[in-house]
This record gives sequence, C-alpha cells and structure tokens, in this order.
Amino acid sequence: MNISRRNLIKVGLGALTYYLSAPQFLLLAAGASEITPRTIGKSKILVIIQLSGGNDGLNTVIPYGIGNYYQARPSLAIKPDQVLPLTNEIGLNPNMQGLANLYKEGKLAILQAVGYENANRSHFRSIEIWQTAEPNKICNTGWLGRYLDHVNGDKSMGLFPSVNVESTLPATLAANNVMVPSVSNINDFRFKTDPRYYNDHKAQLKAFNEIYKQFDLNRPNIDLLREAGLNANEASDYLRRVVSTYKSNVKYPNGKFGSGLQFIAQMIVGGVNAKIFNVSLDGFDTHTNQLVTQNNLLKQLSAGISAFHEDLQNHQIADDVLIMTFSEFGRRVAENGGRGTDHGTAEPLFIVGNKVKGGIYGDHPSLKNLDEGDLKYKIDFRSAYASILDRWLSVDAKQILGRAYDIIPFV
Repeated sequence: MNISRRNLIKVGLGALTYYLSAPQFLLLAAGASEITPRTIGKSKILVIIQLSGGNDGLNTVIPYGIGNYYQARPSLAIKPDQVLPLTNEIGLNPNMQGLANLYKEGKLAILQAVGYENANRSHFRSIEIWQTAEPNKICNTGWLGRYLDHVNGDKSMGLFPSVNVESTLPATLAANNVMVPSVSNINDFRFKTDPRYYNDHKAQLKAFNEIYKQFDLNRPNIDLLREAGLNANEASDYLRRVVSTYKSNVKYPNGKFGSGLQFIAQMIVGGVNAKIFNVSLDGFDTHTNQLVTQNNLLKQLSAGISAFHEDLQNHQIADDVLIMTFSEFGRRVAENGGRGTDHGTAEPLFIVGNKVKGGIYGDHPSLKNLDEGDLKYKIDFRSAYASILDRWLSVDAKQILGRAYDIIPFV
C-alpha cells in the first residue's frame, strides 16, 4: 500500500491539537525515554488489587467462633462446618481455598479491622481516601503516585515506571512528574492498521516513525510531541515482544480479573521494569443477594492470586513480588432486608508473597462494641501503606505519607 504523509496524519490532527495544549503530559511522556529491562532479584514489585464496591469483610474472614455473627446474619452467615478455619475463632470463606493454602504455607498475612477514624461511607470519597491516603483533605496525587515521584531520579524506571491494567488510571497512581500507562488490553496498545493487508502494519509504522522524526511545525512543544509519539511506538512494540515470549501451564480463572493478573505475570516474567502494577476486581457492592455474588467474586480473587503466585513461582521470580488487596470500605455487621449488606467501615487486607511473614495481624473487631452498627477499626490503613513503603519498597514512608505510622512486621 502507498502510505502518504497527508493520509496518515489526517486522523491524528485533532489529537495533535489536544496534545500541543497539554505540555505537562508531553513533559512526562518525553521524560520517560528509555526501556530498561528489569534485573531479576534486584528490584521489588508491588501488585495492588482493588476490590471495587466495598467488600464484606465478615463473610471473607469469618468470625465463626465469635458471638453475634450468626445472630446478626440469619440468612447470610456461613455455617461453621463450611468455613476454612485459620484459628478456633476465625476462618476464610469456603470459596477461598487457594488463599487458605497460601496461609498454610506462611505466605499470606491477614490484617484485621483496617480503616481510619470517622470513616466515610460514600463510594467516591472513600475510594479517594484509600487511594490518596488523605482522609482529611482532597489530594491530587495517590500514595503510590507520590512514591513514583519520590524515586523519579531512578534511571531504571524508563517508560514503564508502573502499569495500570485497567482502562482508567486510579488515583492511587496519580503523580506529578511520572506518567503511568494504562494498558487494559495488549491488542489495543499498538498502532492500529488494516488486517486485510499483510504488510500494512510494517508500512504504516515505518511511515509514522519517519514522519515523527521529520515533523516540523512552528508550534510550542513540537519536539516533546515528536519524542512522546516515538516513545509510545517503542513502548508498544517492546510490550508486545515481551508478552510473546511468555509461556505457562498455569490455569487462571476466566474473566477480566484472571486475564489481568496473567497479563501482569507476562510483563513481570518478560522483564518489564515496572515497580507497581494495578488491577481490580469489580462487583462487591452487595446490597442484595450477597451470598451468591460475593462467593463467586471471592472464588475469582482466591483462584486468581493463587494462579498468579504459582506462575511467578514456576518462573522463579516470586521472591520479587508482593501482592496487596484493599477495598473502599467493609460492610455493616447486620444484614439488610434484601439479604445483603450496606456500606460499613473496617475491613481485612490480604498481603501475599514469598517474603511475607504470614499470619493474622490484629484482633478481630468486636461484633458487640460497634460504631453505629459498624465495626470499629483497629489498624490505620496508612500503617499498612507505611509498612510496604518502608520494608518492601525501601523508602522513608514519612516522606510519602506526611507523618510516621506504626510499622506492621508482615514483611
């Protein structure tokens, strides 16, 4: 096919005008001008799993041996003989066998009753609080975005300082000086061409790169635009090459969450030098018919994490990876009239990895001494963040979170 300069850039003129008016984006993109493979064993990776909607902690880490659970939930409570016991008082949901096995292996830490003072029960505000680590003010950067800004001088970050495996970047990764790519589908993260013509991709990509190298407009930021465009193509090709080398016999659960975790495994195995990966599992806002919905979601969560860990273990890189789950809030103690639960407060967090000091951290919250029907938190969520920043990512957590918090020794 003949590729003309006019035809190739015709569709992109609208985007060109937009990007020329967005110098901050261009500065971030152009500044990340290298792709540096990760050195196995010499860098630490954090995988964040967001349980969107507000996961019910009481039917996740079940207080089957603690009074009031069965009274508060006559139709939702999990029967004692179905629980996967961890102690003689608490156990895991019966659909979480994979995580139960990891607990037995000492690779799962459970943080109980995690939350913050005067908890917000709005989805939008509460998730913002968890993502920015700022309960008392609106903040335009996330706690891990600030971490990325803090280590921005690290030359090894390159074009993939972090990867968001979702369509929209969460506030968690919002940064001032680092651009985090969102790649929810590897097939969409590429230069789109006509599949009817075998050589179309190569021809158009060659033309695009030549045009960008020679592009000349008397407009501000044109050099940054040129560099950003070339970097984007380089990143796309690099990521596709990395993914193509991945081989695994591990069976991931079907669906978006399982494929997202497998994509992260592909990138880690292939040497993508990202420090943080983000993925989510949606659907936890269980106001009605909770049992079926949550049980299915917890099965996906447990099977997905178990498969992901096995995959990394088989590739001998599991020591480099730490996994953390969180949700915007837990649910109320008592079930509602729709056989579901409403927005609550404190929740359990899971930390998974070979380097984790497994076990249960903190006491299970009282089911009698409540805060207007909700669990009282015992562990400040920023202590979990501080522990990861300090002990896993090796930075001074105070510089990221603004003050010191108790360190929990799960790493």
